[in-house]
Amino acid sequence: MLIVYFRYLHLTFLFLLLILVLLSCATTNNKYQKPPEWIFGNINSNRICYVGSSRPHIRGISYQRALAVSRAIEGIARQKNVSVNTWVEHYMSGTSESGSSFLKTYSIQTATNGKISAQIKETWLNRKTNELFILMCEE
Repeated sequence: MLIVYFRYLHLTFLFLLLILVLLSCATTNNKYQKPPEWIFGNINSNRICYVGSSRPHIRGISYQRALAVSRAIEGIARQKNVSVNTWVEHYMSGTSESGSSFLKTYSIQTATNGKISAQIKETWLNRKTNELFILMCEE
C-alpha cells in the first residue's frame, strides 16, 4: 500500500513539474519588436540624415556605439561629398588596489573639403540580434 502511495505521489509531482514548465514557457516575453521606420530610410527631415549600425563588438557596447556613430557621420559626409577619415580608439585602465577600472572609447574623425556637424536623433537596439542602430542628422 505504501508503494502505491509513493507511486501516485511521484506521478503527481512529475505532472505538476510538467505544468510548471509549460506555464513558464507560455509566459516568456518573446514578442517581436518591430523596427522603427527610420531604419529603412523613412526619415521626415529636411536635413541630411543617415543611419549608422553596428553588430555586437567584442569590446562592449561603448565601442559598438562609437562604431555606429562614426558610420552615420561617414554616411552624412558621403552625401555632402566630404572626405572623412575615422579612427576609433579604446582605452582601459585599472588598479588592483582600488578594485576599479576605467573605460573610455572615443572616435577621431577628420574631414577634408568641408565640416560635418551632426546630432544623434534616435537610437534603437534590436533585442534579437543586439545590433545597434543610430540615426544622425546634420545640424
